[in-house]
Amino acid sequence: MKYIIDTNALLKKPEIILEHEVVVTSHVLREIEDLEKKRRSDRTLMFEIRRAKRFMRKNKHYTMDLKDYKFTLDTSFDGEYVDNILLQVAVDNGYGMISNDLLIQEKCDLYKIPLVNLEEDNYIEHKGFKEVFMLEDELKGVYLNLGINQFDLMTNEYIIINNDVDGELMDVMKWTGQYMVSLRDKKGQLGKGFKTFQFGEFHPRDEHQIMAVDSILKNQLTSLRGRAGSGKSLIALSTAWYLVENEGYKLVIFVNPVPSLHAQELGFYTGGRLEKLLQSSVGTMLKAKFGDEIEIQRQIQDNKLDILPYVDLRGFDTGDKTICWVLEAQNLTSELMKLGLQRVGEGSKMIVDGDYHQQIDKDIYVSDNGMKRMSEVFRGTELYGEIELQNIHRSKIAEIADLM
Repeated sequence: MKYIIDTNALLKKPEIILEHEVVVTSHVLREIEDLEKKRRSDRTLMFEIRRAKRFMRKNKHYTMDLKDYKFTLDTSFDGEYVDNILLQVAVDNGYGMISNDLLIQEKCDLYKIPLVNLEEDNYIEHKGFKEVFMLEDELKGVYLNLGINQFDLMTNEYIIINNDVDGELMDVMKWTGQYMVSLRDKKGQLGKGFKTFQFGEFHPRDEHQIMAVDSILKNQLTSLRGRAGSGKSLIALSTAWYLVENEGYKLVIFVNPVPSLHAQELGFYTGGRLEKLLQSSVGTMLKAKFGDEIEIQRQIQDNKLDILPYVDLRGFDTGDKTICWVLEAQNLTSELMKLGLQRVGEGSKMIVDGDYHQQIDKDIYVSDNGMKRMSEVFRGTELYGEIELQNIHRSKIAEIADLM
């Protein structure tokens, strides 16, 4: 079935034209042109218009209807209103409608027009692991058949194996695409941890953190998700710095500074790029980890660390031996996430951390979320791992505050 798409839906999710047989009318195109002329100061809208135009030029999976229609369905409705005209197009041609507008949805019900509602999220969650309970004898059977993917795992997806009698953790394993491997080391230890000169001892606090560290060390791209206090930044920075000190990597932090939702902005910060970044929330976090601003600057001068805002990212190339860390990645559109991923060279790694469930700071990142799109594209590939951290370890206050 063919579907008319309204202007807002096309701007919010242009990739919808790949998911349905879409018809774009001349009325929608003219409305987009009118918005482009009259609302040039709206930077978010201008971005959405550029993105939609670019996507439509690259993907011709839609039909253009250049006919000019007149609205005749109901004289009590405004005949000049584009959304009403789209209803006329749908009725005249037997089309459905794609929209997230409540009024259009009500009118579609009135005229029995099939509707695709963009507010219905079709995203399929991927935690990066599964969890099972079994007896010790059953686990022995797993060890004897490592070439069998009996848990139906994606490549680089983990399985947490608990004892069916007492609930104790017995092992954490993953499917490599060819066989199952245990995360226990040669001595049989699980989550042994490591030490860095800069940050001292680090030990994973639970099985989810164990999987996160393994993914960073073994995969080229890792997505870390979890609530505030679950350890995303601690795991990412500690493991990345282990690679800096022991394998000669350089850590480059990608940031897209966005004020917290409903927080009052303080205006312009003084100083150059680095000074401004160190005065942001990213700088506050880094100063807490490194001790002070002087230590951060020393590591930058020693070429072990760099901080790059997304606005300066185009043209950057990691080359070899760089580990990129994308902070607060829930505040990235698909295009921005794509820009960051395309900076990663063959011999480098990337850690992406964020929480798209609770910490989205602008509406645009809800409808076009780069972390979600990255997961959809990369999950199941041999270079990607994803872990959703489950537990809050920062403090009891942080754990209870999560209920607010």
